[in-house]
Amino acid sequence: MANLRPRCAVVGAANIDIGGFPAGRLAMQDSNPGRVTLSAGGVGRNIACNLARLGVETHLAAALGDDAFADIVRSDCARAGVLTDLCLAFAGAASSAYLFIADAGGDMQLAVNDMAICRRLTPQVLEGRLGALNSMDAVVLDSNLSAETLDFLASRLRVPLLADAVSMAKAPRLMGALPRLRAVKPNALEAETLTGIPVHDADSARRAARRLIEMGATRAYITLSAHGVCCAEGDSTLLLPGAAVRLVNATGAGDAFTAALAWGELRGLSLRECAVAGLAAASIAVESVPAVNPALDEASLRRRMAAIDEACAAR
Repeated sequence: MANLRPRCAVVGAANIDIGGFPAGRLAMQDSNPGRVTLSAGGVGRNIACNLARLGVETHLAAALGDDAFADIVRSDCARAGVLTDLCLAFAGAASSAYLFIADAGGDMQLAVNDMAICRRLTPQVLEGRLGALNSMDAVVLDSNLSAETLDFLASRLRVPLLADAVSMAKAPRLMGALPRLRAVKPNALEAETLTGIPVHDADSARRAARRLIEMGATRAYITLSAHGVCCAEGDSTLLLPGAAVRLVNATGAGDAFTAALAWGELRGLSLRECAVAGLAAASIAVESVPAVNPALDEASLRRRMAAIDEACAAR
């Protein structure tokens, strides 16, 4: 019987996340009693693991070192059902690491990342992966890749492409790839960096989303933290309010949103349906300490989508 599961590859970063969670109010420049966690992370890896939990056959293409952190990433991906056949291993290199400190409410306050290995995902290295990537139903890119690599993949891949802007510093790397993107997902600060439009209210969010469409993206989704999402396609612009959440750790919310966008695109969902899926996945993600909530699956996502639709209808 043919495999009817949609197939998606994610090209981007796989890290080890080292998180600090204070037991009480965070005191800067001091030692804070609390919990320290170590887990696999990285935007690309997080998106891939969320996608696999949503029933998508998911392949991760990331740069890994030859250290214990790389072994943790591979083992974690295997448990999540993510295939690492497209990953590239570099001898003598250190795998990516992301160190963050959260406040008592779970919001990240300070972080340091060591992601030099991502620069090794060059067009020359990825040339040999093009056939496999073009065999997918969609490919997700994250802006931990260089602008050169993003431009290369956008020009050489023929399948639908989605991209996560990752951060203010890295969002501009997507400029050249925008006209080939089926969907782009920045937050408000990343959208300002891409468009030059400060996003501070509903009107400015709509203008920034429209600008991303004018710049070439087919669909744009600007996440607005607790205020929801502003999305655009063609001549349509839509603002959806945020979902009620029980915040434990906000670190993986954006990655879960992007994964749900890819899930929705693979199923042919509308702009609004994809946005609701993103809000639903993000609201589930923040309810767990790990960046990828093990409670996420397609059934839980659809239940949360229905709850968001009901809440929107009641407004």
